[in-house]
Amino acid sequence: MRCLAVLPGTGLAVVMTVLGPAALVPDIALAQAGRSVSLRVEETTGIRRTRYPVNARVPFPEGALARTDQVRVLSDEDNSDEEIPAQFTAASRWGDGSVQWLQVDFNVSIGPEATWGYRVEYGPGVSSVGPGRGLSLAEEDDAIQVGRVRFGKTAAPLLRSVSYRSEIITTDGSGRNGFEVEGLDGTTYALGGDTGVMFEVVRGGPLYVELRYAGRVSLGAGADLPFVVTVEMPNSKSWVKVTASLDDPDGRLRALSFHTPFAMGVHPWVWDFGTDRWTYGSLRTEDSSVVLTNTVGVDGGIGWRVDTGPKGQERAYETTGTTRPVVAGWGHLQGGTDVVAFAMDRFARAPGTYRIALDGTGQASFRVAPARSVTQHRLTVYQHYVGTPVQIGAATSPPSMLHPLVARVGPAQYTISGLEPPLDAR
Repeated sequence: MRCLAVLPGTGLAVVMTVLGPAALVPDIALAQAGRSVSLRVEETTGIRRTRYPVNARVPFPEGALARTDQVRVLSDEDNSDEEIPAQFTAASRWGDGSVQWLQVDFNVSIGPEATWGYRVEYGPGVSSVGPGRGLSLAEEDDAIQVGRVRFGKTAAPLLRSVSYRSEIITTDGSGRNGFEVEGLDGTTYALGGDTGVMFEVVRGGPLYVELRYAGRVSLGAGADLPFVVTVEMPNSKSWVKVTASLDDPDGRLRALSFHTPFAMGVHPWVWDFGTDRWTYGSLRTEDSSVVLTNTVGVDGGIGWRVDTGPKGQERAYETTGTTRPVVAGWGHLQGGTDVVAFAMDRFARAPGTYRIALDGTGQASFRVAPARSVTQHRLTVYQHYVGTPVQIGAATSPPSMLHPLVARVGPAQYTISGLEPPLDAR
């Protein structure tokens, strides 16, 4: 039998195990975990990271952490005990109001394939130096400004403005802007854009911002499907990560896509894709178009092709040929002063057709169409806004976005909290 007790002179609440009528034995594991939690950060891709965001979720037993201002992060490297500026957000709470899952965000600089140790200290009497300066939020009735990026509050249009050097987004409303789904008959429907969308700031910065849009999309004939769109931005990198997930239990959808209307200035614009031979070219007029298509068959067969030419009249530019049929879902679009590095997560991971299209008006589109009917559609796209001239080695930017640092919480913490590790941490 277990009960809650307080260690004399400490104010620390611990669980006691009752062995007999008068025998109480402290649960030492819980008492220790109530003071600190081990956290490992791993670089697994072979890329040096500079001030790269770490996103960790730490579970707590009920009653162990009352407030998010009673936490700090310390480095275990070289026994330095250096405190790391961090941001703490309660992702969920127990019935008594204490923190159940704590979102911990901070930045690290780490070498290729390195592993660094940290510990999260918490409890009464613990305080942090704070996260410092970073992204600022300014909210209006129909929009929210996050740093240099402005978002709509209905998810369609999603990106209202991106101004790092010049305005990177077409602001006249002529381009497709946000997520869309495609029905089995080919009809497209925007996710959002009506008053039924619920908007929420999940993480308010300054180190990391997360926005959430939840709503339903009507396909007609009584079909009404729920969706969630999330937007994430770190303060240390000029990128935006957008994700849409949509439940489709009856298999009514053919595809999910994301669209951004870029304003890249005077032509020509240079483009490239991360194929196994690094395919590149240029868009010289508004009629120009380039399309990367990667098809994964249900039998495991895979092949890619790049088509270019006037929009609607593209023809083969490069194909898989006899080389390794490998293509990454990333690339760059470069104008006179601005460059956008883009990346499509989980590109070609499952049977289906994956498509990235760029045209001379600045329209960028990312589309995934599963080969078989699925009950949930999901698409994540990164867009990283950088200036010219592009630094040598900038090709590491998209792989860096697609392969975040791995944060592992000590397994004992899951045991004492009674919570299961996230799927990507198992």
